[in-house]
Amino acid sequence: MKKRKKKVWKIIVPVAIILVIALVAVNMMNSSNAGIPVYTTTVSGGDIRSELSTSGTVKAEDTTTYFAPTNGKVAGVQIEQGDVVKSGDMLICFDEEAVAYAQKQSQLESQISTADYTATVQDYQKQKDKLAQAEADITMYEMEIDNYEQHIEDLTNGITDVNALKKADLYADLYSVEKAINTYDLAIQTPNEDTDMDELKRKRTEKQNELNKIQNELNLLSDYKTDYGWEDMLTQAKKDLADLQTKLQEAKNDKASAEAALLNDNKLVSNQLSQEKTKLTTQDAARKYEEALNGVVAEFDGVVTSLSAIEGASVQEGTQLLVLESYDEVCVEFQASKYDLEELRVGQKAIVDISGNQYEGTVSKINKMAQPNSSGVPMVGARVHIDNPDENIFLGIEAKITIITAEEQGVLLLPVEAVNVDNSGSFCYVIDNGVLVKKYITTGVSSVEYIQVLDGLAEGDEVVTSSYMGLDMEEGMAVTVMPDPTAVSEAATTETTTAAE
Repeated sequence: MKKRKKKVWKIIVPVAIILVIALVAVNMMNSSNAGIPVYTTTVSGGDIRSELSTSGTVKAEDTTTYFAPTNGKVAGVQIEQGDVVKSGDMLICFDEEAVAYAQKQSQLESQISTADYTATVQDYQKQKDKLAQAEADITMYEMEIDNYEQHIEDLTNGITDVNALKKADLYADLYSVEKAINTYDLAIQTPNEDTDMDELKRKRTEKQNELNKIQNELNLLSDYKTDYGWEDMLTQAKKDLADLQTKLQEAKNDKASAEAALLNDNKLVSNQLSQEKTKLTTQDAARKYEEALNGVVAEFDGVVTSLSAIEGASVQEGTQLLVLESYDEVCVEFQASKYDLEELRVGQKAIVDISGNQYEGTVSKINKMAQPNSSGVPMVGARVHIDNPDENIFLGIEAKITIITAEEQGVLLLPVEAVNVDNSGSFCYVIDNGVLVKKYITTGVSSVEYIQVLDGLAEGDEVVTSSYMGLDMEEGMAVTVMPDPTAVSEAATTETTTAAE
């Protein structure tokens, strides 16, 4: 019987409350002096916060894609897609023998390049020294030739005997021809692939005939001799002059040869830069080979979200092997509308719900570019960093987010239904001697139920929340305050519980 009474009272109480309020309202409206019935509330202090609720996808903030460091062969794959790995775990290893062979080849190529460059520099310095020596010799020989020519001129002017002068000239010619014959003999004895033996022999025969002619003429002048022996001095001077002219020509040939063989500065710089580039390439290759020998090792704790490496397969340098995503640095990525952006800020705190588990979060990123979603609406990507992740978080699943966009404590609050808006701003109705008075207020943070009052009201002020049956309200209207339905309901509930007991 007690249970039956409880059920009956629970049904009767709400109906009774409604009937009582309705009767009171009707009596008030029928009374000639009463205004329209209204409900009121009191301005009170409290805490308030504004929230933005949305959803997104759990993703890793720290993602690393691993590539093959060099050409090689995959010797072993230690993981599968979806595996959880720890920092330092071996993920993939390569064929060490193949890597060592490639490394040796790289070292040999580097050594060859270094040797070639060293030889080029040495040859450059050699030709440079040869050019400097040739230029110095040319200067010296030209000065000596000038001196000998002056000496010969002086001797010639001092000799009055024509035959003696002719004899000196013949001896000088004889010396030059004999030198030429010796040169031809040496070329005939040491020929090379370009030697034209017939041409050498022909020229040698011509010089021999010239030598015989000179000797015959000298024989005819063998009895002519000056008293002072000047013709011998003249002969020697002319021989020395011929030697100097030969040396001068050789020096000029050396200069021309050195200039032709000498690299220009730009070419030498190019070779130097090429060598430096080779060094860098070799160093980089050595690092990559060392990396390959060490294998692919996890850099952090995470989940293998993509795996393309196949055991036994040959790979080229730069081939993607796997993707590792961290589960220590995770976030929830979501899309924000233009209305959300009015309140959304980096640094705001958030509550993240993932599979029934709640985590603390912080708005860490808001993109600066909108992109259309599937419905064509421009949305801005944003991110909430999860401050306290654990092993219960799964990448790629949906998460609910509640972002605290604003929060105030110990402020004046009004129910949202008590605040109205017109062209002049926010206002509410207060009762002055039974008459409605419009009072403009300044509002702050708003939530689903309450609005912060910054100015215009004081704590304890009575404010109209609504009228009975939604009757229109205007400033100056007479009103009568209705009983608070909540208070009546609480009193009735108390009475119901007592009666049931």
